[in-house]
Amino acid sequence: MKCPKCSRPVDHEADTCYSCGFSIVDAREIFGANGVQMSRVQDAAHCLRKRDRDELEDTLDSLQARFPQVLFCTYLDALNQPDQVTQLGFWLVNHATVKGAEFARPNENAFLVILDLNHKQIGFSLGYFAEFLLTEEDAYRVLQAARPYLVNGDHGRALCVLFKKLGRVLSKRARQLKKRRYEPRPATVEVPNLLELPPHPGPVPEATGPVPEPSPAPEPVQHRPTPSTELPPLLPNGALR
Repeated sequence: MKCPKCSRPVDHEADTCYSCGFSIVDAREIFGANGVQMSRVQDAAHCLRKRDRDELEDTLDSLQARFPQVLFCTYLDALNQPDQVTQLGFWLVNHATVKGAEFARPNENAFLVILDLNHKQIGFSLGYFAEFLLTEEDAYRVLQAARPYLVNGDHGRALCVLFKKLGRVLSKRARQLKKRRYEPRPATVEVPNLLELPPHPGPVPEATGPVPEPSPAPEPVQHRPTPSTELPPLLPNGALR
């Protein structure tokens, strides 16, 4: 994931950003610490006409039928400060509960689109699982598809085009994952372990068949004494007798 404030890469298990120190605590100081409820189409700016809202609801219904585990929602507001789109999306993913999707589609599977009308900004906020389904390049192409309609102020049509483009991207991603699932795995090559000891010799197998009779013990060899030559006794003066 990326930091909502500085857009630097952040590990999923990290509590704060390594670069700017932003955390969920900072987001709670800005937007509050209480949980909130929202609908799939939360129009806090009151900019959608009824026909635009109905068309957007039909588009989301179609996506939910194709991807029942994924949560699709959008939030439209007029923010006071610029560059708060990603921070607000980060806070909503962690604090908001979408009506009707509490258990079937958790926030970890959410694709949340934030639209700021004051500063004309739009962005994605993804759950932890959704981040593995949408790359940065695909997210950029999805947002670019809605840009012409946003420039002309047709927000309802822009969101419909955006979510339809997102559905095509996810369908392609699903085909890739399915193809990878059925691909044969490469054969594993066994690498010899240099730390392994030589194989321990097993027990000697017992011979089958009749037991041979023991051979007779060899007779003991009798050694004859070697004759010794006795010297004559010496006289006291050392001469021979």
